Amino acid sequence: MIAAVLGKVRTAPWIRRIVVVVVVLAAVLAAGGYAVAKASRSTEFPQSAAIEAQYGVRFSRIAVVGDGGLITLTYVVLDSEKATRFQSDVQHPPELRSEKRAGSTQRVSVMKQGHTLRAGQTYYLVYQNTKGALRHSEKATIVVGSLNLQHAPVL
Repeated sequence: MIAAVLGKVRTAPWIRRIVVVVVVLAAVLAAGGYAVAKASRSTEFPQSAAIEAQYGVRFSRIAVVGDGGLITLTYVVLDSEKATRFQSDVQHPPELRSEKRAGSTQRVSVMKQGHTLRAGQTYYLVYQNTKGALRHSEKATIVVGSLNLQHAPVL
């Protein structure tokens, strides 16, 4: 179609080439922008004011890693004192539950202790992905004490 329109207009060949390049570039950018917008919608991470107020952390990412055998739960420290209490409670780590199946895990493999947590810094917990509890592209619920954060995307 573009070639048909450009063929009828008497212009220099270099102008036609520029027009074709601009049109192709615009189409590529539009397709790329759509893909980025679609991906960002599917990976938006929910927040819980109640969890943030009680535990001093904001969960920001769940990812299946280590060839599917591990899960990382990433969080940002909002309140150093509350977050230190949260991280020191090794007997009651957050539970990660699949929203698609009956799978869940609380088996934390790596949970640093004894270091100062700074507000604004990002930290993580590493879980064993017990029986494939979570899978890529699913939604999960994070259970911390009596509080839940639902619909968290699993990367």
